Amino acid sequence: MGYLSSADLLPSLQSRFRQGHSTETAVLWVLSDILQAVDRGDTAALILLYLSAAFDTVDLAILLQRLQTTFGIDDSAHRWFQSYLSCRHQYVRRGSARLTIVYLICDAPKGSVLQGSVLFVFYAYKKHSCRKEAARCFVSSY
Repeated sequence: MGYLSSADLLPSLQSRFRQGHSTETAVLWVLSDILQAVDRGDTAALILLYLSAAFDTVDLAILLQRLQTTFGIDDSAHRWFQSYLSCRHQYVRRGSARLTIVYLICDAPKGSVLQGSVLFVFYAYKKHSCRKEAARCFVSSY
């Protein structure tokens, strides 16, 4: 994540996965933004989205394309991501029997060194997609 921060590849208002940014700083930023808007006589709104299955909806083809076009990950590094994300499957085991194997086309891996929530930041990232003052982002896998 250090490289992504130093290369300015993370959204500037992204909390988590960045040194000096946490749940606490995200809450303080939002509270400060709301209080400043109220002091100016503006309308303030807070929209919280609970996307419990957001990581399960990551389209792996789009993620791989975004890694290449937005973050400049290509050649052997891109092939590594493709290998890591492709041909993943899941199945249910009951006793010693395995039920039908299902190959995944969506779903960011969880519980690994490269957490699904980090991959979700890459997937959801759109540079300059909203006004700087308008949105803050905190992604968590909790």
